[in-house]
Amino acid sequence: MYFKANQPIILASQSPRRNELLQMLGFDFQVIPSKKEEPKPQEFENALSYVANCAEMKALDVAATHSDAVVIGADTVVVCDGEILLKPEDKKQAIAYLQKLSGRSHEVITAVAVKAEDNEILFYETTEVTFTDVPKSWIEAYTNSDDPYDKAGAYGIQTMSGLFVEGISGDYNTVVGLPLAHLARKLSDAGYITLAGSRVEW
Repeated sequence: MYFKANQPIILASQSPRRNELLQMLGFDFQVIPSKKEEPKPQEFENALSYVANCAEMKALDVAATHSDAVVIGADTVVVCDGEILLKPEDKKQAIAYLQKLSGRSHEVITAVAVKAEDNEILFYETTEVTFTDVPKSWIEAYTNSDDPYDKAGAYGIQTMSGLFVEGISGDYNTVVGLPLAHLARKLSDAGYITLAGSRVEW
């Protein structure tokens, strides 16, 4: 099945993974990333308030110059032992993140903000991810690639580092970066998209 957009839709994110997921719904949209600098996690009470603020900031920033559109902002964080693991700054930090996650469970939180005229929708999904005991040689080889450095927690479940994952509890797409089923329901309920039919190209 696929949907049609009832007004212009903008994805306020430069993430290729969110772009690919949103394309699955079938409607056309623009990608206009927010240029706002993200705040520091320590400025917030907890991980949820931080990630929600980042998603909302992106949506409001782009919506300020595109008032006729439905703007979708999103942000994802990895949380382990109460510590927010953002995108690693370098190889040393990427290795430290992956060693911390190895053999344990952690949370991935993705918040989504949808801004359209005077209406704003803000929601989030949390998924628990469990890592196997990852061999040090695997961590070393993976962090020698470019893959970890644009991903929260230094890994992407949809890439080679998915081999580190033993199991998940919750929405897989939340870990990728966009809880698509939840977003589709919110957009449909608000009248921003309408079911348009069926197709089998997937």
